[in-house]
Amino acid sequence: MKQDARKKGLLLAAGGATLWGINGTFADVIFSRLNAPVEWVVGTRLLLAGVLILLYAGLVLKQNVFAIFMKAKDLVSLLLFSSIGMVSCQYLFFLSIGTNGAGLATILQFTSPIFIYVYLVLRKEKQVYPRELLYIAFAFVGVFLIVTKGNLGQLEVSGNGLLIGVGSALGVTFYTLQPRYILKKYGSPLVVGWGMFLGGCVFQFVQPIWQPGFTVDVKVVGYMAFIIVVGTAIAFSAFLASLNYLEPSLSNILAAIEPLVANVLTAIVLQQRWTVVQIVGIVTVLISVILFANYGEKIKRLTTTANVID
Repeated sequence: MKQDARKKGLLLAAGGATLWGINGTFADVIFSRLNAPVEWVVGTRLLLAGVLILLYAGLVLKQNVFAIFMKAKDLVSLLLFSSIGMVSCQYLFFLSIGTNGAGLATILQFTSPIFIYVYLVLRKEKQVYPRELLYIAFAFVGVFLIVTKGNLGQLEVSGNGLLIGVGSALGVTFYTLQPRYILKKYGSPLVVGWGMFLGGCVFQFVQPIWQPGFTVDVKVVGYMAFIIVVGTAIAFSAFLASLNYLEPSLSNILAAIEPLVANVLTAIVLQQRWTVVQIVGIVTVLISVILFANYGEKIKRLTTTANVID
């Protein structure tokens, strides 16, 4: 049963990251070709995705969608998740793309597994295993090779750009770790739905949905529909649901699949060729993720066996 739960968690985390990677290609078109404001895209996707997930939780799952508001402690946790985790993760990442470029923004945000690992160790929720640190480092190198093609000259960053990029990584760290209690208590649809809806409400004071600031045509509606339903609602729900079955550090390192998918899809859509360096990066990420997952399972089995013997 535990093995089945772990497999389910791996599929959810990998599936969510894959959808994020596909979503990134659509978002890049919205920003670069259609000149959509970041605040409007982020606010609209969060608000509408939140509504869809809450409707699913209430109408399909038959949950009381307002149950989380009944206890002050849970409500405070939800508000922190939506205002700090969801908003900072979403907004700072897109802001980082505008400031640093997509390559460096992806690399900086992918430092989140390091922050998560350090937090879990300091909280004594996890022991330090040098081999796991090595796998995280190799995954980071792989992401670097994929998004930069190994060219250090592409990574020009200002002080503000570095702060924004690291801020997006801390946002990922917060939304991965902070809602674990309410996720287990209420389930991911309810928590993610309210987190997105409330986070989207914040952006309505900045760039409301009815004031896009650019021309919205059928093409924009199509792109946004995919971004909202698949790349946001389903992707986030799947990734956060994986936290019910996997430890946060493993779920987060699986997010390395996101830049891999984004680059592969972009190459296919735009008929670009992969360089040898990028192929090495892709292989490095895949091997690192597989080794990290298998090593974590091995440690769990040894720990369980030791406890039984004791």
